[in-house]
Amino acid sequence: MTEDVEGKEGDAGVEIHKPKAVHNWRELLTEIGIIVIGVLLALGAEQTVEALHWQAKVRDVEDAMRQELRDDDGPQAYLRVAVRTCLAQQLDAIQSAIEAGHKRKEIAALIAAYPSLYYSWDTEAWKAALASDVGSHVDASQMIAWSEPYRVMPVVQSLADQEHLDFMALQPTRLVGDTLSPGEADVMLVAVQRLRIDNRTLGGYAQGLLHHMKTSGVSLTPDSMRHWQDVARKLLGNCVLAPADDGTVRAAR
Repeated sequence: MTEDVEGKEGDAGVEIHKPKAVHNWRELLTEIGIIVIGVLLALGAEQTVEALHWQAKVRDVEDAMRQELRDDDGPQAYLRVAVRTCLAQQLDAIQSAIEAGHKRKEIAALIAAYPSLYYSWDTEAWKAALASDVGSHVDASQMIAWSEPYRVMPVVQSLADQEHLDFMALQPTRLVGDTLSPGEADVMLVAVQRLRIDNRTLGGYAQGLLHHMKTSGVSLTPDSMRHWQDVARKLLGNCVLAPADDGTVRAAR
């Protein structure tokens, strides 16, 4: 029976390869070595592919953070530093007009000229970086460097929200009447003081943000800085400062 089956399989062209017998320890060790080397090569190839995957992912995440800081949050910070002196001067003028009892229309015109620089301070790229677990694939010092500018964002956003509320409180509560009532004047003077603090604090944090960006390897380009200086000067005139890319201030030119 067995011989018939083997003959039929042979007729069908089926070849049966029986394992070679290991005759000595050297042959056994050779066979084991071949298997181990094959496994190691397979594991090495897999690790190489994984490493290349994470390198690309880290690069994409860093590019996203760099773009968010350079093109979004950075210009906003630069503008805040550039106009800090201008806003302080305008608040001085508004306060003087209120305390001197100037006409309602004159005070309203000064308030209308005060720009409301309300922006959102975005951290989407940083949130994506944390969610992607790239921190386990880069040096701790590198993650710390990237975290520095983003640690400022929640504080700056909170200050921006408060400044917006204080700006709304500065608006006259009535549209009629030649002069402000004592109650209106008091409310508006409080708003002026709050806006003064908002402006000074926001300018300081914005300057710190630009510094942290610089140390993280992200800076506004000279063309971008000139653009935002021009925007600020069209809005507020020659009182605009000309910050450097790290937030330090030099005299306007």
